[in-house]
Amino acid sequence: MSCCKKTAEGEVAKERLPMLQVAFLCLMEGSHFYTVCSLFSFAGVLSSDLGWVTDKNEAGFVAGWLQSSNVCGRILTSTAWGFVAARYGRKMVLAITLVSLLMGGSLFGFCTSLLVAMSVRFVFFGVLNGWPVLTGPCAMAVAGRERQTEVLGMIYAASSGMQLMGPAIGGWTYGLIEDFPALAPSLIGLGFSLLAAFCFIMVHKSFSKEVKETEPKQEAEASSSISSTSGKSTTSVLCHWPVLLIISMRFASGLAIFAMYEVVPLWLIADPEVGGLSMTEKSVGTFLSRSGIWNIIYFIWICPRCTKMFGLRKFSVLTSVIAVVSVALMPFSPHVIVANVLHLMCASAMVSQILVNNAFTNNVAEPDEVVVANGFAVTAETVGKASGPAVFSSIFAWSLKWGWGGHCFAFSLLAGLSLVQIIGVLCLPSYVAHGRIPAREVHKELPSECSSEDGSKTAV
Repeated sequence: MSCCKKTAEGEVAKERLPMLQVAFLCLMEGSHFYTVCSLFSFAGVLSSDLGWVTDKNEAGFVAGWLQSSNVCGRILTSTAWGFVAARYGRKMVLAITLVSLLMGGSLFGFCTSLLVAMSVRFVFFGVLNGWPVLTGPCAMAVAGRERQTEVLGMIYAASSGMQLMGPAIGGWTYGLIEDFPALAPSLIGLGFSLLAAFCFIMVHKSFSKEVKETEPKQEAEASSSISSTSGKSTTSVLCHWPVLLIISMRFASGLAIFAMYEVVPLWLIADPEVGGLSMTEKSVGTFLSRSGIWNIIYFIWICPRCTKMFGLRKFSVLTSVIAVVSVALMPFSPHVIVANVLHLMCASAMVSQILVNNAFTNNVAEPDEVVVANGFAVTAETVGKASGPAVFSSIFAWSLKWGWGGHCFAFSLLAGLSLVQIIGVLCLPSYVAHGRIPAREVHKELPSECSSEDGSKTAV
């Protein structure tokens, strides 16, 4: 689907983005992200109320496993969803994902056993959830390579909005039904999924398996290319030089953003004697809400314009530099307001790295291999997201034993992960900003050159 057209003078004129398709993608992101973040505000209380732990002070370990069970499920199947989407199309994966979100939203609120609750999240919000793999490919399908960052910006704005509203909705509605305290917030998540499903009914044709060309001969070539891709996807995708580098960058960016989400609140509530700001839980919530509101504004209006102004590569380097500087200065903040400004700069810059890496993944892969490449990349990113909180919370607690200033070690490591992004971008080929020429297009151009008698090539 193209969102640009050429005028008579040869200039490119923008068409409006297909807003119904964009709304569907934002609803998918919101429904997915609600399953992740709505639990933050009541996981510990739920563990205590249902007798999974004897004391609220011991709820951290159980709540952490409950929250990460869906992420662990995605690690197992993200790569597989890429192959399924390549073989059967995005539409099938989107349909399965919606059914799994609807089932999970219906069942989780009735769970009174820890094992059952973790299993529901693991299966329906993790294993059967193929949405993270399709975020980038669907944005490109709706807007094309040139404008995919605009749609990705709206999608990440939706996730930022849900990051802001999800915990609040979960906290406000928890316990409304006494026998099943998590049922009300779970049913609200079901409502978001129903809205996404209703929207999907109207736009599903946009995500059907693509027909590569309209001419019969070209259709046959595309069909044979697709069938051969299914057999060689693993080696062909991973052997493309930039793909492995981008997968490494996706791991580093996923590790950085979730580690930052974990470390910053720990630092905010730490005692001033060890360099913290001694904030209360409510103050931390207000602190994070300010950053969430900024992210909505940033990803809807600022990020799309900056990616066009600077280009993907320069924009990635710029945001990475901002992330390095802001996260390095944050632990030395003299006041809460200074820390909040640095945090919102750091958060938006780190999420920008994920957005740009998503576009890079789309641009370096062959058209038939985009979803497969995203499958591998999302798996690496999910592993980073799953390991970030556990690893960096342990590092942060260990560094506090050094006394005042010890916590800076964890923030320095976060800055180092953004340096990895800068190094990776500088090593990428120039075509990551606009997309590689498909191999079949290169082969079509070869007959335009013929060899002369002396073996040299001359253009026809």
